[in-house]
Amino acid sequence: MSDRVEQAAAEWALRHPLDTAGAAALEAWLAEDPAHAGALLRAMAGLSLVDQAIAPPRADLADEPPPPSRLRRRLLAGAGAALAASITGLFGWQYWRAQHVETARGEIRRLPLADGSVAMINTDSALSVALERDIRRVSLDHGQAWFQVAKDRARPFVVDAGIALVRAVGTAFSVERRDQGVEIAVTEGSVAVWAADASGAMTIIEAGQFARFHAGATAPVVGTAPAAITRALAWRSGEIALENETVASAVAQFNRYNRQQLVVEDSQLARERLIGLFQIDKPGDFAATLAASFDAQVIATPQEIRVTRKNVDRR
Repeated sequence: MSDRVEQAAAEWALRHPLDTAGAAALEAWLAEDPAHAGALLRAMAGLSLVDQAIAPPRADLADEPPPPSRLRRRLLAGAGAALAASITGLFGWQYWRAQHVETARGEIRRLPLADGSVAMINTDSALSVALERDIRRVSLDHGQAWFQVAKDRARPFVVDAGIALVRAVGTAFSVERRDQGVEIAVTEGSVAVWAADASGAMTIIEAGQFARFHAGATAPVVGTAPAAITRALAWRSGEIALENETVASAVAQFNRYNRQQLVVEDSQLARERLIGLFQIDKPGDFAATLAASFDAQVIATPQEIRVTRKNVDRR
């Protein structure tokens, strides 16, 4: 069988679960050649190997799986002898019904799911959740959410963030979808990530790692930054954690949550750096800290809080 067919099968496996249009396109591809079905089953079997890597069985019950590093960006088109996958499982999403959730500015919502998982949804975010017997799917329209996924090896947990997808079984991770791209950060366990338009290339990232996707890229930028990830997710507790961030960066974070907007008029002050832990919904306290730390003055109205230097050298 040609490499082209095997690669196409890998792409279909990675696109699972499919929407109505995708399912129709897959049916047409399967009808083109009887060999396509076998290729698809092999690809699905390869995908099950990734599930083993991101949720390995207990060491006393099974052989140790391959190290995750050997599975990075692995093309899922290998042969498999014992196949538990079924092509019919691909068609379960033609009429999927989902719970749709949106958060307003400043709102952080904890959403318990029926399978025992929990989603923490950040400000100004929208997502849909559907739990079916063979898969759990989340579509993140925009914004950010952190997921604590209940272990269920029979039902992978898939997050679709447009240009990137995430596959997990039982772990904890965040997905952020913005105009600039998509970022996945893992806080517990491992997940598999891949670009929606990639040719079967999948990357496994572990706790303390992140993956950033940009439009048009076939592979993410991957890094390790456990402390930075913890700080970035402080919003789950209603906090903003700063560790040498600029004032401008901190202001941008506060303004995502509050209708009373912070405005820093002095460019030099905006470049100053801060360390501290602040309450998300108290921009006035943050402005007071700036005033005390950098000899600044604060002018507050119901709509905004302006911060500027008291003594500006205008020479």
